[in-house]
Amino acid sequence: MKTVIINKKILSLTVLSVIGVAVLLLCRYGAVKVSTIISDTRISIPAAGEVRINNAGTAPGNAGTVPGGQAAGDLKEKNIQENNSNFYVEYRLARERTRGQRVEWLREVINNVNSSSETRQKAQDSLLSISSSMEKEVEIENLIKAKGYDDAAVLIDSRSVTAVIATDNLNPEETVRLAELISRGTGIDSSNILIIAKL
Repeated sequence: MKTVIINKKILSLTVLSVIGVAVLLLCRYGAVKVSTIISDTRISIPAAGEVRINNAGTAPGNAGTVPGGQAAGDLKEKNIQENNSNFYVEYRLARERTRGQRVEWLREVINNVNSSSETRQKAQDSLLSISSSMEKEVEIENLIKAKGYDDAAVLIDSRSVTAVIATDNLNPEETVRLAELISRGTGIDSSNILIIAKL
């Protein structure tokens, strides 16, 4: 009976993780519309990536500019850059939120007097694994930035690594070098490392 309770917790964690990732992807890739208000200007970024500016303070003939004389194209570029940098922040926050829930549940198992010693040991091993992965992720992200990339988000599990690199494209030579760097830092074979370029 104890094992069934633990399996339900792990199942709940998995379901919450999938829901969290789905919501993040829906927000990021346009199923949910993102709007930002700057002063009196509303900027909406639909799924296709176009920018609509509705500024109540400008005359109809000035639709291509925003207050302060900034061109709409410049504003679009600025918003795209901000959204791209926000992706990495949001990715890390979602990763840490999911991990935090998992750590909390594992601690509950460890502190539960009804848990068997074997179950407690497995939970402690999982906590150590999570801690190790967290340290390696930060280390790898910093190493990638040291190689000249603007940002990176890394997710390590027991058998694979996914790295999202802030660049518009990666040539095969760069990809191999990054895979070797990640492999050395994690001990995971480069064939199990997925590298995604995302500006």
